[in-house]
Amino acid sequence: MIHMKNTAIALGLAVVPLVGFAAPNDMPGAPSYSYFQGDWVVDGNANGTGQDYDGYALEGSVAITPNVFVNGRYDWLDVDSSSFDANRTSIGVGANDFYDFGRGDGTGVGYYGQVSFERLNLENVPGTGNRDADSNGYGADVGLRWMVDPQIEINPHLGWVDYGTLGAGLGSADGIRYGVRALGHINDAVALTAAFEASDIETANRDLGFDNEIRLGARVNF
Repeated sequence: MIHMKNTAIALGLAVVPLVGFAAPNDMPGAPSYSYFQGDWVVDGNANGTGQDYDGYALEGSVAITPNVFVNGRYDWLDVDSSSFDANRTSIGVGANDFYDFGRGDGTGVGYYGQVSFERLNLENVPGTGNRDADSNGYGADVGLRWMVDPQIEINPHLGWVDYGTLGAGLGSADGIRYGVRALGHINDAVALTAAFEASDIETANRDLGFDNEIRLGARVNF
């Protein structure tokens, strides 16, 4: 828990000095890439353990030009009935654009791609004598930000992550990740979110995927 608080503080402090440099997309109806979000990970399934998990997540993004953004995300996941915990960190840079298909004000489809630094930290891994394992790697993701109307956004996304070689005899870990997020924009500044996410991460020795992950959260745009 202390590690989670320290990471949350670090992510918040990293976002704050960039707020003044945020550059909103000047296309009418384009979604903001400058925001801070908190999520409750309601439930998920930790492959290879037969257990569910829950946890919390923080995410921040800043548009440094109308079409370029940087972002960061931290997930803290606690596997049920086990001392097994997982912490995931992602820091990325991406490009985006927006297509207004003329349906109405505040509607259209945004699209983006990004590359990222990734870190996976596993604590008390079952089947390894409760050893810890961690490694750094990279990720690449693409997605859509479909503004169904000015208040409703649908965000499907797909990516690949390579965490490199984990310790504790687990070997190289990589695989796909995907999901869909829905946002209800209460106003220009605040949105409520719900998401489904999954990952199919495998090593030479075992499956480390985190599947059927349900998240509920709130976002503040700036």
